Amino acid sequence: MSLTHVRYLVLVILSMYEIQLCVGQFFNTLPYPSIVAPAPLPFPKCVPVDIPCLRRGLRTFFFLMEAGHMGMQPVDPAIINSVVVAMPEQGVSILLRNINVTGAKWTKLADRILNPFGTKSSVKFLSDLHVTGELTMSMAQLTTPFIATITMDMQEVESNITYTLSGQSNFNNDDYFIIGPERIAVRNSRIPTFFLQPDTEDTRIIELVLQTNQSILDHLANEVVVALMRNVVDNFRIFSSRVPIKHYYQYMQTNL
Repeated sequence: MSLTHVRYLVLVILSMYEIQLCVGQFFNTLPYPSIVAPAPLPFPKCVPVDIPCLRRGLRTFFFLMEAGHMGMQPVDPAIINSVVVAMPEQGVSILLRNINVTGAKWTKLADRILNPFGTKSSVKFLSDLHVTGELTMSMAQLTTPFIATITMDMQEVESNITYTLSGQSNFNNDDYFIIGPERIAVRNSRIPTFFLQPDTEDTRIIELVLQTNQSILDHLANEVVVALMRNVVDNFRIFSSRVPIKHYYQYMQTNL
């Protein structure tokens, strides 16, 4: 074999080695595992219009959240740092801190709209929630705030969550949902009931303000629900990025 042929053979071998290194590096950076993820629980495989089936799937999903599956955060009870409601036209602002919310795991699915990828999809929830927290009310004409502990109950509160949905496939041809930024609108079918503690002058003043300006209480309840539902959506982002769609959903191929 001539020296030219030997050099050519060495060059080919080195080139193939470099290609293997590059391919290996590419596969290591995949956002999804190359091994098919097993179904975490026997989810019902639902189509977008089958609301009863989707409700069963939602129950399973909330069960997984409660178990902290795949790093998801439990939402019942949900611990929320704080929410703020400012009503400048009424000269009142309210800070609610150290919020504890229970009842989320019994959230019901009211409606589900799955549109083609790249457009807005939505989900509507109904929840009965029990809320406690430390309430501080400030008034424009006073320098000293009023402080109390509040217990609040909400029934059939409606959360309408809209978002842009897209998808991505891994090298095993498993498809995953990717959830874009969400918008959460909350509507209370009835004014929340509340109870203040302890029995002091502060609590009596706060109670008078909340009873005579029920829109303040409504806004406060809405902010708590928005914070709660953001946690739910964040959990589903974790879930949908790690579990292939085929384990819990039936979808039209034209959407992918």
